[in-house]
Amino acid sequence: MLKKAVQWRLQQLPDLIGKLHALVTAQFIEADCALCGRGDFFLAPTHAKHRLTVDAWKTMSSGQRHKAAHACFKLAAAPASTSTDGTLSVLLTPGAGKKPHQRKRKRVEKLTTVTIKSSKVDESDVFA
Repeated sequence: MLKKAVQWRLQQLPDLIGKLHALVTAQFIEADCALCGRGDFFLAPTHAKHRLTVDAWKTMSSGQRHKAAHACFKLAAAPASTSTDGTLSVLLTPGAGKKPHQRKRKRVEKLTTVTIKSSKVDESDVFA
């Protein structure tokens, strides 16, 4: 969309900022239409509970519309662990302190190496 808006040409910075602002504003409008079930986009099944009717959307004030859109499109917070007194909060990372592709093995599970079995040699071939 951006390349189409600037027609593949160099732009002066103020012009580029204006075009970017217009594109982002249009995306917000399309997202609002998706909340009402209109337009090219639709809500994912996980966000279907946020769907509104067109009549409900028209009766809302701009603050209520902003609140409804924010509730739908808000990113999930990262999981964190808080200390017992509540003064320290640390983000939980699933692979903290581990090298890439490192996994914990069960104690009984051991590494197995493939051994090459030597073929049996007939004694008659050796002494012949």
